[in-house]
Amino acid sequence: MIPQIHLSFTSKTEFLKAYPNLFYGFDQSWFAVITPDHKVCALTVKTVSTPQAILKRFPKHFLIKKPIELSATLSCLLVGTPLQHEVWKALLHIPKGKTWSYQQLAHHIGRPKAARAVANAVGANPISPLLPCHRVIRNNNQLGGYSWGLEEKVRLLKEEGSLPPHLAV
Repeated sequence: MIPQIHLSFTSKTEFLKAYPNLFYGFDQSWFAVITPDHKVCALTVKTVSTPQAILKRFPKHFLIKKPIELSATLSCLLVGTPLQHEVWKALLHIPKGKTWSYQQLAHHIGRPKAARAVANAVGANPISPLLPCHRVIRNNNQLGGYSWGLEEKVRLLKEEGSLPPHLAV
């Protein structure tokens, strides 16, 4: 089940100041990093082979392992630059079953010359299962990258029926 999300955004400086301590752990489906007031700041599916790679995003925080219980509605606090925030919001506009290129996404946010910066922002998505960055591919209809590996990206696109036909196996 994909939870409903409520997004809020902050800068790295403000985040570290407000939350020097973070909790991380597993629930039945997810590996998550959360704030003491239960805001999700990073998340991946439990089945990803190295979910602890997420913890590298928080080198200045004191990380505390504990069991996590996530609800059907998640309050997410995403840490990044204004451009990253813009791109992460825009990912929610890509319909299930469709793919957009990085260039299309750049156009969508009104920054047509920023496709490379948009691609970097997509790659920095801290809650990739919830913000569908797997739906973004290269202009040449190739997959591009995915934080959790191309196999996982292919699986997600297949599941949604949006894997480009020339890549179907």
